Amino acid sequence: MNKLLKGYLIGKAIEITIAGTTLLVAKHKGYLPEMSQVSADIPNMERHKKAIRKRLAR
Repeated sequence: MNKLLKGYLIGKAIEITIAGTTLLVAKHKGYLPEMSQVSADIPNMERHKKAIRKRLAR
C-alpha cells in the first residue's frame, strides 16, 4: 500500500472518529434530540430538558 493511500485512509478514520465524538457530545448536551423520540413527544422533551436544567442548577 503506498503512502498516499495509507495517509488518506488514516485521515478518513480520524475524520469519522471526530464526527462520531461530536455527535455523541451534542446529544449528551441536548443540542440534538434523541433518535428514538418522535415529534409527538415535543412537549415532554421540553419538560424533560427543563427538569435536567433544574437538577444541574442545584
